[in-house]
Amino acid sequence: MYEKTLITRSGTARDAGLDVTRVIALLGIIVVNYHGYLNGAQALGYNQSNLLLRLLDPWNGILVFSPVVFVVAAGIGCALLTNAARESEDAGAVSTMRWVLVRRGVTLLLAGLIFDWIWAGTILPYFGTYFLLASIIFTWRPRAIVTLSLTATLGAAALSWWRFERAVDGYSTAWLSPRWIVTPRNLVFRLFIDYTHPVLPWFTYFCAGLLVGRAWKTFVDRRRLIMAACAAVAAVSFTISALALHLSDGLTQHLLSTDPFRRGILATVAYTAIGVGFIALVVTFVDRRRSNRWVGVAQRVGASTLTMYVLHAFVYNAVVNWWSWIDPTGFDVAALFGLITWTCLVIIAFLWTNRFGRAPLEYVLRRIGG
Repeated sequence: MYEKTLITRSGTARDAGLDVTRVIALLGIIVVNYHGYLNGAQALGYNQSNLLLRLLDPWNGILVFSPVVFVVAAGIGCALLTNAARESEDAGAVSTMRWVLVRRGVTLLLAGLIFDWIWAGTILPYFGTYFLLASIIFTWRPRAIVTLSLTATLGAAALSWWRFERAVDGYSTAWLSPRWIVTPRNLVFRLFIDYTHPVLPWFTYFCAGLLVGRAWKTFVDRRRLIMAACAAVAAVSFTISALALHLSDGLTQHLLSTDPFRRGILATVAYTAIGVGFIALVVTFVDRRRSNRWVGVAQRVGASTLTMYVLHAFVYNAVVNWWSWIDPTGFDVAALFGLITWTCLVIIAFLWTNRFGRAPLEYVLRRIGG
């Protein structure tokens, strides 16, 4: 029973680096979510006089990279899952794998839309959309995937530019940001162009993961060079954005912003680099400590992050909304709350998988999705 969660659908060993990446990134996601949900507008950077608290803005701070890492890791996992079928060029194997992605995508999409009533802004329906799109493109050539990524990046930036210009001219584009999903059009807007993790431009991160996963061995072999390149790209992007903030007008500042919610080109480029570079860093750490017991524990827990992610929302609702044990008091309380929740979930996930083999939601997803 102990080995079951470390085996992929194809029967090969799970990659320890990716699983450890997920469990680390989940900590960042929980802290960001708790800070944003608990403290609301008071958590926003422009309300803070302290530089550190401005950097800890839940929507535009240093921890914003955490969900990006999750999306890049999902793209890598999708590539590793489909590489054998794609490389075999066997029509039957490709078709089987395509339907695996479709079933998983539909499951995550529908479950995510329901879960959104409990945890507004959840990433789950977007993950479902990414997997549905991946079922179409996982056999594409790298150049075509790069072209699609550029299209998503430029499309998001162009739409952001247009909305900014419309706002300056006194016109509202709020119709592109539906509060409730009550029509098919609202659903398309919510999943593809607005809200928390829309396809434009977030699918770029998934595509980056697909490309990394296709060349996984090369990525692992050259991870130090990749880390250096990613750090340089991110540094240049943030430097240009910072200069634009002080030396240019409102439109240029908007277009060159690294605020992920402005969907600019620099933001997408910078966070893609950070996501890929962070995974390379964790892979390097894990590779040096493969025999370490705690790395083994982190890998097992990292294979349970879907269940852990859903549970963190129920913990928050129980502690804050139902029992009123915690009040909004700042980042320190939110971070401590998030750290305690993450630690408890790590312990529960390890004990569960050690006893039963696979976390509950991962089991359900595998049963439905194949």
